[in-house]
Amino acid sequence: MRELFVIKKVNVMKKLMFVLLVSLIASVVLGAVGQKPDMTKDKILYTIGYAHLDTQWRWDYQTTIDSFIKNTLDDNFDRFEKYPGYVFNFTGAVRYEMMKEYYPEKYEKLKEYIRQGRWFVAGSSVDEGEVIISSPESIIRQILYGNGYFRKEFGKESVDCLLPDDFGYPASLPSILAHCGLKGFSTQKLHPNWGSAVGIPFKIGVWEGPDGSSVIAALDPGCYGDAYKGRLDKCEYWINRVNENGKKYGVFADYHYYGVGDVGGAPRDKDVKNYVSCVDNPDSQIRVYLTSSDQMYKDITPKQKRQLPKYKGDLLLKEHSAGSLSSQAYMKRCNRKNEQLADSAERAAVTAQWLGAADYPQEKLTRSWIRVLANQMHDILPGTSIPRAYNYAYNDEFIALNGFAASLENSVGAVSSILDTNTKGKAIVVYNPLATEREDIVEAEVKFTEGTPRAVKVFNPDGGEVASQIISRSKDSIKILFIAKVPSVGFAIYDVQPASSICKMQTGLSIKGRTLENNYYKVVINRYGDIASIFDKKAVRELLAGTARLEFLSESPRNYPAWNMEWKDRQNPPIGYVDGQATIKIVEKGPVRVALEVVRKSRGSIFKQQIRLSGGDAGRRVEVKNHIDWQTTGVSLKAAFPLTVSNANATYNWGLSTIERGNNCPVKYEVPSHEWFDLTDSNGSYGVTILEDCKFGSDKPSDNIVRLTLLYTPDTSKAKPYYQEQRYQDWGYHDFIYGIYGHKGDWRKGSSEWQGRRLNQPLVAFQTPSHSGQLGKKFSFLSVNTHQVDVRAVKKAENSKYTIIRLQELWGQDAKEVIITGPAPIVSAYEVDGQERQIAPALIKDGKLVLDMSKYSPRSFAVKFERASVEVADLCFKMVDLAYNEDVVSTNKNKADGKFDKDGRTIPAELLPSYIISEGIRFKIGDTSDGKNNVLACRGQTIELPQGDYNRIYLLASATEDTSGVFKVGDSECELGVQCWTGYIGQYDTRVWDKKFGEIDHTWDGKLTGLEVGYIKRDNLAWFGGHRNNADGSFEAYHYSYIFKYALDMPAGTAKLTLPDNGAIKIFAVTVAKNENDSVRAAQPLYDDFTGRKPLLLRVFVDAVVIKNNPLFSKELCNRGDRI
Repeated sequence: MRELFVIKKVNVMKKLMFVLLVSLIASVVLGAVGQKPDMTKDKILYTIGYAHLDTQWRWDYQTTIDSFIKNTLDDNFDRFEKYPGYVFNFTGAVRYEMMKEYYPEKYEKLKEYIRQGRWFVAGSSVDEGEVIISSPESIIRQILYGNGYFRKEFGKESVDCLLPDDFGYPASLPSILAHCGLKGFSTQKLHPNWGSAVGIPFKIGVWEGPDGSSVIAALDPGCYGDAYKGRLDKCEYWINRVNENGKKYGVFADYHYYGVGDVGGAPRDKDVKNYVSCVDNPDSQIRVYLTSSDQMYKDITPKQKRQLPKYKGDLLLKEHSAGSLSSQAYMKRCNRKNEQLADSAERAAVTAQWLGAADYPQEKLTRSWIRVLANQMHDILPGTSIPRAYNYAYNDEFIALNGFAASLENSVGAVSSILDTNTKGKAIVVYNPLATEREDIVEAEVKFTEGTPRAVKVFNPDGGEVASQIISRSKDSIKILFIAKVPSVGFAIYDVQPASSICKMQTGLSIKGRTLENNYYKVVINRYGDIASIFDKKAVRELLAGTARLEFLSESPRNYPAWNMEWKDRQNPPIGYVDGQATIKIVEKGPVRVALEVVRKSRGSIFKQQIRLSGGDAGRRVEVKNHIDWQTTGVSLKAAFPLTVSNANATYNWGLSTIERGNNCPVKYEVPSHEWFDLTDSNGSYGVTILEDCKFGSDKPSDNIVRLTLLYTPDTSKAKPYYQEQRYQDWGYHDFIYGIYGHKGDWRKGSSEWQGRRLNQPLVAFQTPSHSGQLGKKFSFLSVNTHQVDVRAVKKAENSKYTIIRLQELWGQDAKEVIITGPAPIVSAYEVDGQERQIAPALIKDGKLVLDMSKYSPRSFAVKFERASVEVADLCFKMVDLAYNEDVVSTNKNKADGKFDKDGRTIPAELLPSYIISEGIRFKIGDTSDGKNNVLACRGQTIELPQGDYNRIYLLASATEDTSGVFKVGDSECELGVQCWTGYIGQYDTRVWDKKFGEIDHTWDGKLTGLEVGYIKRDNLAWFGGHRNNADGSFEAYHYSYIFKYALDMPAGTAKLTLPDNGAIKIFAVTVAKNENDSVRAAQPLYDDFTGRKPLLLRVFVDAVVIKNNPLFSKELCNRGDRI
């Protein structure tokens, strides 16, 4: 029987048998031969064979790869052979990628089953990602790259979103899925066991998004980890459901999961046998279709869809959607920062490509995106996985940040090479990734190789001085702030000139005692360090009805601590406040920004806050910058805002649309949002928006009080023996910003969306050499003629040379005559869906894209601009031949070949490409076949360099451990650090335990013994592979291999490169190039920098609420009545 599926021999008899067998399978699978069901009379139960796999949860990626992925393949192959009618659905392109990487022979067999229609790719996504924390753009990329992988590898795609186990679903999700061309959605998470806030709106029906688009949804398919034990085709429960749908809505159908979870595999043998036997029996009362997860959505006609029940709104869980909004806070910060950096990098890369100054780094950007999307999986990003899982997840996040940052820096360098950077002082390129002209604050560290001046002044592209101030200085650099105005998706050149005195421009900023003031606000801090007053000078009104304080709320869920918050706890008043003795001092005082620093200690944690006001238009928001050393348990930490505005409903941003929600109630008392939420007075005259740069949960205790959740570490005692390590969740350092923005009118009139965007996407500064340029001193790539519409993404199309522009209507109102202006006339355009498939023509008028937008609608277009008129020299490079002397690569067939380190571990040959391209520089990799040398171990050798007009030497290298070596270029010496070829390139603060966790561990009962401070290595990652090989013939799954890119200046006439005498450093390739793009450097960290962090000291604590014998525990009363 097995040979009929594999078809190893081609002969007439076997071909005939195969055709007959496939016909038999089709009969069993579809319940009929060659007929589309008529659900007006056929009674059909679409039955989905499925194995749920949590790629990480109470285990890690390594266990998933070593056991669960292999079992999923083997167990299903077994079922296929035993039961011709059996079919299987499996989600997650990243899991298929694991199959291909680790089990290539089984993967080829899998392809054949997919071709036969036995195994269905399902769910459309990279992984079963969570959809509450992830941005709408991330969800679109899940589908773009997920189905993209399925098409490329198998010639298949799915048209459904299969998310049975997420912890809630946003009201915006149907619009996102519909925009991507998907037809259906299913989940089992609304079952009463999980506490849906809205119950189950229907069994099958239509879930409508805020823009009016929709998907068919199956909201009660049963548990994915079980199966009916009797005759499914005669099951009274399912018969009644099918009949009820038919009688009420004219669709005699329903949708049913069966299978196993949460470790993959295949449905149980006895269940498969039973379900296959329930197909097309003479006495069947309903027709059981064993089929793909998306077949029902395909079969329901448009007319039938219109007859189905409808629901519009969030699908949240009362408890499970609450704590998971805040658990593993730094993971959520990494995700947000990656999303923002990816967007910024893609826009700059498209600009550089259009100018002809750099190739679009599609592979690096896509590989970085995949790492982010994989770790949006619904147990990783929500913060509910085992601690060891986050070692892998954080490393992935830092790999992605590294890739996005390198792409951004190179792209800005390419654009800068054509800008006019001629200045009297140091030239700073300021980049604005947002699709709006803006005035904001720039932070930049300016290098002065000739010695730092006494003071500096900053001048704009037109030569006028702008406000600036020095915030710190070192031997060769000065950190400055200045106010910059930069065009939409654009660049502007600022001139930092040495000066005899500091800038003393009058910008309306002042700070004295505990009072800060600018042109918009007067802010008063009381003696306890809390914000006592925010007075809007333009509107002439106070924002606060009481002191804005940091509150501790007791959190003691009965089950699932990292997931759940409970109504019983939320009904209680705060158990305390951050109320330790406050140290208050002025830390910034200048014409750009003023700031008060407040340091307090409370309940075992240390809180450092900077309350700050800016000059210029950035001063419209009050910002609170936080650095918290967190070691508190049994609580959530909330920033509470008692406001002078009052309304029973507040508005919450979903990224794609907003939603109104009321005050806390038993089913909604901790709710999600992205970037901002707003409380506008019921009379509509004034509102206050709370902004955040990486926080997602909040609550609303009353008409005039809103609270932003900052950190969450629950008491776990009631959940024993499960998940006990979560009582130490998030212990470590936390840095984030939140803001308060007062505005006349509602959030639309106040442009709250743009304030949230500006806080999350600050202006970015780069230092560049001075030179002339054809673009002038300012350049805008893209703009929109209305603030009602935002550009959500600008990227190169996946499969063409067109540029994808994704738009979003922001106000929930129709927008007419929206005009998109590019850097040159648009010569061709058409509308696409989220998967970049053409769906409609586009209107081009006078070289601009003109369109209408309906309320909250996303629309995407593929556009081609007229060619840039600037002249740019091609990147010129030459690869250098090397005399390789060591072998550090091995093949799957001979993992003992080669040796990178003393343990005999090696880079897998199957993963390593023949050529690596990093920021446009091409490198040739040595022979990776068995017995061949492929690196040059550094032992003082001299490399002859090719002659030509080159200015840079590029190396691909890594080392057995983090090390350094002195490279000699001609007569000049340069010391380079070289990173280790494996291990982690970054980690967040790590908890140290007295007891190891098991491979699969739900009931760990150890103790915390220490905290290790996090680190991030920042060398440019040119390539990474998913595992490393061992000399004993095994592989270490998800233990990455790395190769880094390094650069050395190459003065004219340089003929030789002498390597260091350090055999730990291995050179993979050398290329020389004429490249001006990387002469530009970021003048600020493009992502988090842990340099200089102090060691974390574990402080003594006893239980979830009270800190004893601890100098940080404050016994001050919490019921202070004074405000100032």
